[in-house]
Amino acid sequence: MQTIRIWAAAVCAAAIAASVAQLAAPEGTIQKALRCVIGLFFVCCVVSPFAKGLAAWPDSAEISVDLSPQLSSEQLTQEIDRQTAQAFAENVRSIVADLLEEQEIFPKEIQVMVHVGEDSNIYISSLSIRLGEEFGDATETVSRIVQDGTGITPEIQVEGGDVA
Repeated sequence: MQTIRIWAAAVCAAAIAASVAQLAAPEGTIQKALRCVIGLFFVCCVVSPFAKGLAAWPDSAEISVDLSPQLSSEQLTQEIDRQTAQAFAENVRSIVADLLEEQEIFPKEIQVMVHVGEDSNIYISSLSIRLGEEFGDATETVSRIVQDGTGITPEIQVEGGDVA
């Protein structure tokens, strides 16, 4: 009888975890994929005791389920802000790379430094572009392209040269 209670508690914990994960997922294809994964996970939780044979489980088995939150609300908010800022920086880097590639300028490296303010807004601290020597005479062009396309003034460095 104890085994059935433990199994029921595990199924309930899985349902709660699945609900929280589904609520936290962004709308769109990610949420659809997450629903599929959660559904498979939940079916496995429900079916696994029967696959193993419910009678094979010893009644004295100790299974503890820790339902306490692993992260505080503040830690969770900080982690979400960090991941959002990281994704934002990658999007800006990708946009700058696309703008430059349209003009057949291929930078060696694009670094976007961002930070999250007290108001949870994301701010761009700096945008650095490192060009190869072959694009050394295109620093003004690169600066203009990036400023026109993003509104950000980049710091441009040419390999073997100075910062522009």
